[in-house]
Amino acid sequence: MSATNTSDDQAFLGQPKGLMTLFFSEMWERFCYYGMRTLLTLFLVKSLMMGDSEASLIYGAYCGLVYAAPILGGRMADNFLGYRYAVILGAVLMAIGEFLILGETKELLYIGMGAIIIGNGYFKANISTIVGKLYKDNDPGRDSGFTIFYIGINIGALLATTVVAYIGETYGFRYGFGLAGIGMLLGLVIFWAGRKNYATAPGVDIPESGKKKMLGPLSAVQTITLSSLLLIPLCYALIINNFLLNYIFLALFILIAYILVNSGIKEDKKTGESIWKDRMIALVIFMIINIVFWACFEQAGTSLTLFADRNIDRVIFGWEMPASMTQFFNPFFIILFGSLFSVMWVKLSKIGKNPNIPMKFAFGILQLGLGFLLTYVGFQLSTDNLVPLFVLILLYMLHTTGELFLSPIGLSMVTKLSPKNMAGTAMGAWFLSFAIANLLGGQIATLTGDGHGGGKENDKSKFSLETTVKEGFQLNDNEAGFESWMSLKDLPKNISYQKWFDIRDWVEMREGVSNNLTLAEFQNNRSIKDTLERADQWLSVDKWKDLDARYSSFLNEDSIASSNDGETGISQEDWSYYKGTIKELSEDKNGVTLSAAIDEMVSIKQKSALQKYIDVFTKIGAVLVFISLLIALVSRPIKKLMHGVE
Repeated sequence: MSATNTSDDQAFLGQPKGLMTLFFSEMWERFCYYGMRTLLTLFLVKSLMMGDSEASLIYGAYCGLVYAAPILGGRMADNFLGYRYAVILGAVLMAIGEFLILGETKELLYIGMGAIIIGNGYFKANISTIVGKLYKDNDPGRDSGFTIFYIGINIGALLATTVVAYIGETYGFRYGFGLAGIGMLLGLVIFWAGRKNYATAPGVDIPESGKKKMLGPLSAVQTITLSSLLLIPLCYALIINNFLLNYIFLALFILIAYILVNSGIKEDKKTGESIWKDRMIALVIFMIINIVFWACFEQAGTSLTLFADRNIDRVIFGWEMPASMTQFFNPFFIILFGSLFSVMWVKLSKIGKNPNIPMKFAFGILQLGLGFLLTYVGFQLSTDNLVPLFVLILLYMLHTTGELFLSPIGLSMVTKLSPKNMAGTAMGAWFLSFAIANLLGGQIATLTGDGHGGGKENDKSKFSLETTVKEGFQLNDNEAGFESWMSLKDLPKNISYQKWFDIRDWVEMREGVSNNLTLAEFQNNRSIKDTLERADQWLSVDKWKDLDARYSSFLNEDSIASSNDGETGISQEDWSYYKGTIKELSEDKNGVTLSAAIDEMVSIKQKSALQKYIDVFTKIGAVLVFISLLIALVSRPIKKLMHGVE
């Protein structure tokens, strides 16, 4: 069957029946991706003890590379692999990557990330390309088909942000990552089982160029497959040295823009038309607009998730929603409104009122900006430094309606604007804009960072409570942290206890209490404040009151009796003084106990964090509103470049 009659076989909501297979394959792939994405920032901050800024940059680099990889994947599929083989190879690599992360170490995390990045490069661009090739040229059902496909993406995201988020935060991150890997395997099975449904789409099979020898006895397909494994260590290095991506992505953007425009010029010469160069220029403009939108939208995985964790009242009828689960509102609203938008575009087209694509992009960015501006309203309504949950829900609703004006329309637009022989490359170029956006999004998120976690912001030279918990126990969650207090006595004897404790901080706190400092003075003492801030990294607010009791319990263990054995490096006199410090901190002296001081410090930190989040979010919102108005003003010239593409 040729490309001109592919869509005659209608079976799935009036769409080509191949769409059903691709719908469910993509749904489970997105379950895998969003499962990882939902937990990643919290995993980096709470399990690997990174600071906010470091975690945001790692997140941005990872997501940026995930979306950059389709440039390579699309090109390889166009020229050598064919779309079906590329999707299968990508699914296998992504599943392997998810299972590697189960080790919960930085090394396995980065290797797993590398496998997911390369796998996504083959999967993401090419499954979208197959969807586009199911339709005739100028088929009016194309936009609706892509919107339906987009709903599948968000069903996967919805499942991930509920099931994976809950499992990961409740039972441990490794279980969440494992569940995401299983989802990818399900998507692979569905794609293979339903291969007959999309087999007639052009370019699905491996082309003759892929079967030719490329490296000795190896065919091009075999060579590319093996070479893909060698790219995983490269991704590892780029995630760690993520500052290099700023230069790499800028160079890639310039290169891909040149390739697109030059291809348009060649296509014009070949066809005798004068439309393809202009269309490629329009595509580059839309890529820039797309970068602006998604750099701000992708705060959902970083700053908005940490905002939810620290400054959103997430208690619903006595149940506290996990912070990562707040990301579920976006896919929920996509599913709720997606079909309505699909019908709306068709009806507006029939009566000649459908906004042109540049105006849709402008409306999308406007709603994104209004969502961020809502946080200022939330700040005014906050109680005890906690913003009502409904404000975050409304924010995600506006972000979602903005997304529906832009994202599914964008996918369809790329397939319309690009020449047929450049479909995979053009789709890869489109995903490059997402890559740059995610990288910039991570950098924007650093503006809200407050140094939580155990990353670069913390003083690694001090052997304090921070070092004890981070290096001694590698905490996965708060409950595990409390259990590990009791295991201090089991530390190897050849490790000096002096390495694990720095009692000077606690002595400062003892002196503060003994000298009858007021609560305000207690808070303003720099050393005391630093101590409390470091402690704030390890325990949730409702556990503070157990800190002194848990910590002092160690001092009564038998290990203290051996403190003069020449191996611990701590004198009995120092141990006794330390015990006295803890005891005094546990007692009520002049109304200032350790617990009271910590509770007050938590309140101060929450207020400071809230003010910082609101300041950054409102500035983002104001800039986005301005940009949306600017796009609306230049929408007509952009439309002219598109030469009739709607």
